[in-house]
Amino acid sequence: MSTKVNAALDRRTAIRFGAVGAAATAATAATVATASNAEAAAGQAILAGRANSAGTAGTTLTTASTAIGLTVKNTGAGAGAFFFAQNNNGFAGGTGAANKYGLSAANTGAVGVGAAMAASGGNNTGVLANTNNSDKYALEGVNLSGVGTSDGGGIYAEGGDGVGLLSISNIGVPAVVSIGDVIYVEGHEVVITLNSVVFGVTSADGPEVTYSRTVTLDGSGAATVDFAGPDSDDVDFASAIPLVSANSAPMPNLWITITGTQVKIAGGVAGGTASFRVVASRTDWGGAPTAGARRAPAGVDIAKSSAKVAKERANRK
Repeated sequence: MSTKVNAALDRRTAIRFGAVGAAATAATAATVATASNAEAAAGQAILAGRANSAGTAGTTLTTASTAIGLTVKNTGAGAGAFFFAQNNNGFAGGTGAANKYGLSAANTGAVGVGAAMAASGGNNTGVLANTNNSDKYALEGVNLSGVGTSDGGGIYAEGGDGVGLLSISNIGVPAVVSIGDVIYVEGHEVVITLNSVVFGVTSADGPEVTYSRTVTLDGSGAATVDFAGPDSDDVDFASAIPLVSANSAPMPNLWITITGTQVKIAGGVAGGTASFRVVASRTDWGGAPTAGARRAPAGVDIAKSSAKVAKERANRK
């Protein structure tokens, strides 16, 4: 047996039993370490490998170092640390630095179904975020990959039997702002693009589809716009409601009609401008859309997106 005294053990022994010196022999140190199963009480050293109790006293660690104040590592299969409070927050974190974070979490593993942070609310909200700054966001999600054609994104929301994403704002303030040129919602799709086509919008009267455009009339005061394409294959234009308005000058004889997928305007002023709107209905409403009936703008791979959503759902069960 080694005769070298463990300095940490020797110090712990001195604290626990009130020794006035640290000159314990190796045998004495070993006997004390193995014979006692008592936990460390308030004011004593924390014992590694044992359950420690400070009673009603709190424990504070203060350091002015530039290094991490406290590091806990578990190289086995268990968690790194566990925090639980019966009547208050399980873990409270904060920072006084404007450009730092109250809580920083990272996942350094390979690609998988894990995450940097997981939150389960049980019967309550999983993640609650708020801010007092009107120029900031309560929740911000950023994908730093820089790959514009990937399936990932900033935020993924799944509602199960409930709402996937709920956004509320004051009247006059947009509830959702999209910087990109497309909003795509799987299911009974809602697709909004830069050419002002709204596809698959649900209204109180049913699945309305709205097409709108501003056109320049030709020398005869007429114009034709054809909406034939994937965004109109499942739209009933025969019973659509067309509306037209003169923009550049009064046009009392201006009129609009629909033939097939063509919107025709006539009776206007040569070279003038007019705006029109066509309100139609989708023909695939009322059941699960078939693969051929589900449309999306260029760049959106529905089959790939559907497979990704199915995989995400399976991983979260």
